Amino acid sequence: MNTSMNTMQRPVRSAAPKVTIRRLPASGNTALAASALIQAALGIEFLLSGLNKLADPNFVGNFKAFVDASPGTHNGLLAGLIHALVQPNIGFFASLTKYAELGLGIVLLLGALEVGRRRLSGRFGVEHGYEAPVALIAAFAGLAAAGLSLSIALLMGESLPTITPGRALTTAIPVELLLVPLGIAVAWMEAGRFRVLHRAH
Repeated sequence: MNTSMNTMQRPVRSAAPKVTIRRLPASGNTALAASALIQAALGIEFLLSGLNKLADPNFVGNFKAFVDASPGTHNGLLAGLIHALVQPNIGFFASLTKYAELGLGIVLLLGALEVGRRRLSGRFGVEHGYEAPVALIAAFAGLAAAGLSLSIALLMGESLPTITPGRALTTAIPVELLLVPLGIAVAWMEAGRFRVLHRAH
């Protein structure tokens, strides 16, 4: 007999298909939700701050008085820059501050809403293709918010938090300094979200 007839046929197993799983950043859903809350709070803070400046008819004069009286103008890291650049162009920097805060507030709020929307199920949470650019813009907005807050803190002469009896009933960390790490945290999370979304396309 032909030896080939005695050969037992064995089923051939095909290699399992390689499945690519789209993952969130390693920190996961909980961190994204926390980031969205921080981002929304920062957005509200900057938006309202910008609107307050927009509603002030004497904002340029008040901004000039604020800069002139701030400790950082006379003795600080930014003193030379303030004297050479800001004070001679006070109107421009007043407008820049006002509209920068408005813009940052809007972008941060939109970014927070987008993170929240993607947590929803059904057609409300469907990906549309614009998510990666939104995450990237929100990351830059977080960095800009941190930079602006740090500049204001330096202008006001704020220092690193210490144990101060006179501040027993106030915040230990000045608000402007507190906004700096929050802005960096938002930028970090949004940059991670952008990386995941960008790789998926």
